[in-house]
Amino acid sequence: MESLNSVIGSNEQIKEPHAINASDSDFSFRSLEYGIEFYREYGRKSGFEIRRHTEKKHEDDTVLLKHIVCSRAVSNESKMDVDFEDFSSISKKRRRTVSSRCGCKAKVVFKFDGLKGYNVLSFVEEHSHFLVSDSGKQFLKSNRVLGLAHKKLVFDGAKANMGPNKIYNFAKKLCGSYSNVGATCTEFKNWIRDVKLYIGDRDAQMIIKKFTDKKEMCDGFFYDYAVDEGGRLTRIFWADVIGRRNYDVFGDVISFDSTYSTNKYNMKFVPFTGLDNYKKCVVFAVGLIAKEDIDNYVWIFEVFMKCMIREPKCIITDQCPAMKQAIPTVFREARHRLCMWHIMKKFNQKLAKCISKMDDFKRKINALIWSIDIDPATFEVGWKDVMKEFKLESNEWLCELYNIRESWIPAYYANDPTVGLLRTTSISESENNFFDKFNRRSDTLTEFHLRYESAMEKQRHTNARLNYEGTKSMPRMDTPLLLERDAAELYTRTMFYEIQKEIMSSCYDMSINSISEEDCVKVFSIKDKKRHGKIFEVKHAYLNNDVQCLDGERLDYLEGKLKELKHSLRESSWKSDTQNKNNIMEFFVGSKIPAEVIVKPPIEGRNKGCGRRIVGDYEKSISQRNKKVPRISFSLRSCGLSRLFFDIGSFSMVLLSFADDFFGQFICWFSKNLATVYRPQSM
Repeated sequence: MESLNSVIGSNEQIKEPHAINASDSDFSFRSLEYGIEFYREYGRKSGFEIRRHTEKKHEDDTVLLKHIVCSRAVSNESKMDVDFEDFSSISKKRRRTVSSRCGCKAKVVFKFDGLKGYNVLSFVEEHSHFLVSDSGKQFLKSNRVLGLAHKKLVFDGAKANMGPNKIYNFAKKLCGSYSNVGATCTEFKNWIRDVKLYIGDRDAQMIIKKFTDKKEMCDGFFYDYAVDEGGRLTRIFWADVIGRRNYDVFGDVISFDSTYSTNKYNMKFVPFTGLDNYKKCVVFAVGLIAKEDIDNYVWIFEVFMKCMIREPKCIITDQCPAMKQAIPTVFREARHRLCMWHIMKKFNQKLAKCISKMDDFKRKINALIWSIDIDPATFEVGWKDVMKEFKLESNEWLCELYNIRESWIPAYYANDPTVGLLRTTSISESENNFFDKFNRRSDTLTEFHLRYESAMEKQRHTNARLNYEGTKSMPRMDTPLLLERDAAELYTRTMFYEIQKEIMSSCYDMSINSISEEDCVKVFSIKDKKRHGKIFEVKHAYLNNDVQCLDGERLDYLEGKLKELKHSLRESSWKSDTQNKNNIMEFFVGSKIPAEVIVKPPIEGRNKGCGRRIVGDYEKSISQRNKKVPRISFSLRSCGLSRLFFDIGSFSMVLLSFADDFFGQFICWFSKNLATVYRPQSM
């Protein structure tokens, strides 16, 4: 007998079904499944589908007789009969159904023949219906089978937040046409459904098992979790080795905020975010909590400290009451700073009805709030003057803001090194928006973690690309100063352009008011025009060639941190990371089905932001402005258009006011090198 593959290959040119002699010994098969597969392939090429029908078994469960029929065999006429006498009395609308059954007699019967296997006992070739056309064969069930490549494409596309429809259209572009894909969009959707069913109630246990395996492979990976009395997961935290190393380098100031709609259990996603040396968002660690309360925040902060060991210098959050109480409980030395953007955007909502000249008020109050050149005493006097001018001394909301002024006004952070890097939680908002492009609300925890890893790969790939671009080129120099060229070689491009601005400012906006000398120390009094004429005292010691300014302690701190970082990078480092359906699922998901489920999935939680949100008067007015205006004549003054332009402009000004305040200290460096950098070099 010819092999199955050779028989199937001989049918490549079949356009219509041919008769087969049942007594021919060539049509015997080693097993029943081989025979069924042969008939299925015959139907696929001919244009019909098959299904298993009746069978006869021996006492030992050996199949003696098996009927394989056309999928349109047997008729459903009894189910489709309608009583026309009662049809008019039916008040309920009937569901529209169809049936493909038409009583087709085509079939093949296999009979067990001992050691020979199975022979074809009977074969009926004629069909009572038209066979599927060549253009319709692609929709036969036998032609709609997902291979391993299809499944990997669907799974990898899902990690990039691509739905089955987008993935199917993408597969069409890869294959050239829909008929070449080998499946329909329904099969793509069913595969994603099967993945979710594979995870099922074992979701929490599978992600814990995955973290345990990661910990065994790399000691630098850290995770922790907690369950309730019923064994359900309530909070989980993890950080990989790269995130922990990034915290050592960039973790002096962190932004912390929660986001919603990242998983099917409505657990809140809480990333710890900072800025890297390209001013890009960098994630140190992340967590999921079931509820935004004090206990959960205290737990997540304590585990963060256990993982990272040292405290940050400053942590920036919004005005969440639970965070306000949890942060000082855990962080003893870190300053808790409130997001200025969240506070400033409330001014219109809280004060629109109290102030007639809102534009004038915001101009004056912004000049006080965002200034980095005034001291706390000057701010307090200016605040009281503005409140008195606009008769807002008794406004409760403004009084509350004034009482907590030390937690959000930049004037109170002027002497804290590196705190000026962040004033808002904008990087957290940016990071949340970044993660939204990868995850979906219907994700399980296992799927969420896979999507999170995809997001981290993209973030770290961007950092690697910026590192490469910075090493292959040099920026253009604006001055002949050796200081500028040295900064270009030392810093990243993003930071260099910030320093370059300061160097240019020191050249054109600084002036020396006076020079004095005392005990081998020359004192320069330098005036900064761009900072409202602020005076800096720069001291140059002849003996050790040391240079200090009024804020010399801050520069000493920065120098010490750089030396400490250099030493830590040399001495310490984390240890490096040294064909059935369930097997395929395990390959893609990355976790086996646990033998025992100890940690149960969390129940869906409800927190602030869930359900219907109450819309304030200010938001209602904004929505009214955005509505389409009918084409009728109207007054420009009454349409509120100029007010809308102001709101957009003030919002942009808040975002653009982000700036680093310690770069101004390069004035001292300029003074130090003033006498040497312009000295003609010997030929």
